[in-house]
Amino acid sequence: MPKKVMLLHNPTAGASHPNAKELVEAIRKALGVKPSYFSTKNPNWKDALSKCWDTVLLAGGDGTVGKSVRWLHDRKTPIVILPLGTANNVARSLGIEGDLESLLSKLPASSARSLDVGSAKGPWGKRMFLEAVGVGSIAEGVSRSGPRPPTPIRLDMAREDLQDLVENAEPELVELRVDGEKFAGEFLFVEILNLSFTGPALPLAFHASPDDGLFDVVFLEAKNRKPMLSWLGDNPENAPPPLTVLQGRKVKMVWHGGHLRIDSRVFLPPKKPVDVSVTLEKQSFKVLVPSLAHTQEPPRPTGGGGN
Repeated sequence: MPKKVMLLHNPTAGASHPNAKELVEAIRKALGVKPSYFSTKNPNWKDALSKCWDTVLLAGGDGTVGKSVRWLHDRKTPIVILPLGTANNVARSLGIEGDLESLLSKLPASSARSLDVGSAKGPWGKRMFLEAVGVGSIAEGVSRSGPRPPTPIRLDMAREDLQDLVENAEPELVELRVDGEKFAGEFLFVEILNLSFTGPALPLAFHASPDDGLFDVVFLEAKNRKPMLSWLGDNPENAPPPLTVLQGRKVKMVWHGGHLRIDSRVFLPPKKPVDVSVTLEKQSFKVLVPSLAHTQEPPRPTGGGGN
């Protein structure tokens, strides 16, 4: 059993907020060790992550996971994700779902899984990401939600908002090179995905794996606007979306206009076209996946749902 365990907790993540005492006690019972507790609301959590730990537990949503891994001292340190947010895209893509008690009870028998890390270079410099880099409707939706919404966002409402954005979106010119092969056109959105789930818990990269060393680049063409709206309005988990899908290790994009997002960080449209380079970092993270969790295996497409 690990001796030095850190717990980083976002007490305002999601709709229900387990308090610090409850979390610490639940972890003590599951692991037999009391974790050192840190809150994302206190400024000392970054310094704590820069120290050496046997295991780091992250209790929060995608924002908590994304921010914390930037400050982790050693990427070989095992991470445990306790999904308390709304979308929990990182956890979902790793197959980590269930209530806190169930996840913790299976943690001692967990297995390690790699989590790829993306890097995006552009006018902002270099920025690490776990989820996606995108332009178009989804980036616009992220810009509207803001980094700290006043009340927790419900998934159904977020998906309805995205439907409105897709319905009214104007196609944006996007030029890309995926592993050197050029693609250009006008699209309602383009997302360079490191995970299968993104946005309001949508499996846009239906069969992506977070440890395959590849990006899934998805395009929504204007001709597929109506099928995409239908997919969003039904049960998106049951079928692949009507998107064009490419895979590659290196993506270069000319950003002409529209909002651009790197995970939850949004950048305003450029005054002139700029180059954006998206690559995978050499070292991945090590995530402990409880034994009850399983890799997402949505049903295979039966035709017409993307390529």
